[in-house]
Amino acid sequence: MLNILNLKKKQYNKNVKLIYNENINEISEIRHYPPANKEWFNSIYAYNKDTSKLLPSADKVILKLIKSYFNLYSRKLDNKTKSPHLIRRLKRLSTNRILVSKAELKHTSDKVIITIYLYNRQKRYYINRVKNLSDVFKYLKPHKYDSEKIALLKENYIKLLKGILINVKEKVKNIMSRILLEKKIFLNRPFVSNILSDKIKLNENRYLKNLVKKSLGEIMLRLYYEQIYFFNKSKLSNMYLLAFSNLIKTVYNKNVDFNLVNLKYLHLNSYIFTETIVTKLKNKKNRLLKVLRASLSRFKLPIENKLATYNDIYNRNKTKQNLKLDNFLKDPLFKIDLKNKDILQEMLDKLSKNNFFKKYKLSNDCVSSDKKEELSNTVLDSIKYKSVSGLRIEAAGRLTRRNTAARSVFKLRYKGNIRNLDSSYKGLSSVLLRGYAKSNVQHTKLKSKLRIGSFGIKGWVSSN
Repeated sequence: MLNILNLKKKQYNKNVKLIYNENINEISEIRHYPPANKEWFNSIYAYNKDTSKLLPSADKVILKLIKSYFNLYSRKLDNKTKSPHLIRRLKRLSTNRILVSKAELKHTSDKVIITIYLYNRQKRYYINRVKNLSDVFKYLKPHKYDSEKIALLKENYIKLLKGILINVKEKVKNIMSRILLEKKIFLNRPFVSNILSDKIKLNENRYLKNLVKKSLGEIMLRLYYEQIYFFNKSKLSNMYLLAFSNLIKTVYNKNVDFNLVNLKYLHLNSYIFTETIVTKLKNKKNRLLKVLRASLSRFKLPIENKLATYNDIYNRNKTKQNLKLDNFLKDPLFKIDLKNKDILQEMLDKLSKNNFFKKYKLSNDCVSSDKKEELSNTVLDSIKYKSVSGLRIEAAGRLTRRNTAARSVFKLRYKGNIRNLDSSYKGLSSVLLRGYAKSNVQHTKLKSKLRIGSFGIKGWVSSN
């Protein structure tokens, strides 16, 4: 971006003046350019044409390596928290893991930048398991607004363990006092013999042993959950990623940099969203329509400002799609100092302070208002495709529950809308990716097989 600005500085002619026409509504061909990595998974320039032919096979190898790395688990810890006799096939059908998207790669002469989107389902699962333990650990659930208590628990782990043991002791003391009272009341009755009193003592000892075992077992279970949580967290640390990057170096013969993006919701990436549906359908107990409906029910449609969209559709005085850099440099009202090295910073500083953009009849989404003076808001408001507006799933193939599938099944479910708001409703031009794909849609095709045959899943995630 800075190189473009410097080139424009050299080409700039002070004698040329812009002529503004307030009555003309100018609409050009291009409205919004999405990032280049949304168009191609590999961004590369190679002198040898044959190097690009090897990229698809290399991408498959890397995807397998990335999935196997994030699916690492400790067998000892898993056997202590789960049933050790759990079949390996059932573990593969589980979505309780770190779900990984397809890698987006940017090649330079000496390194490869790999961007991966992650949805850490395993982390949330074990956090919820720790929270839902028995009432022994109720005091560990601090109030939402009690930040001091949360900070103290994080700072000193030893105090936390001591607090657990003290709480267990207090609980045992309360139960013991209750048992002794009931025992005295029962033994003071006239009809109670010596034989019955001996039996009561035996039962009392057994009860106390079981109580101690149960309370200590809950403590150990919590510690195992926390160990799995920290093991899960260590996969994202630089120490382990450096060792893993050395393995990927052998594929590309270049240095490797990772960009890991943690997603808050499952449906923010179409590959992760579609892959979870595929793994659910591999389990014979799950029904097709039930899986499709459940996957869409988790997605909530965003609140749409209908008045703003109505104004954008019918009030065409607001729209101008292509602002050129010459418009900023040549305009006397904008007052750009060409001697300044960082022109981009100066332009962003004046975006919210100057009324320069009113001449160009911009929509409210492109430029921040006078109230928003921060540069971050100015840049973020100009970016499109930030919120998900619709989902669509198609499933076809041998997906019947009976052992002999006589015919293939086709099912379609959707929620929201996958159309482009600009091109479909506002009548504005929008960019096509690779010449045919919509710029606002993520599209994924996946296939798998069952014992009765194969099936395929298509997933669309639309944003506006």
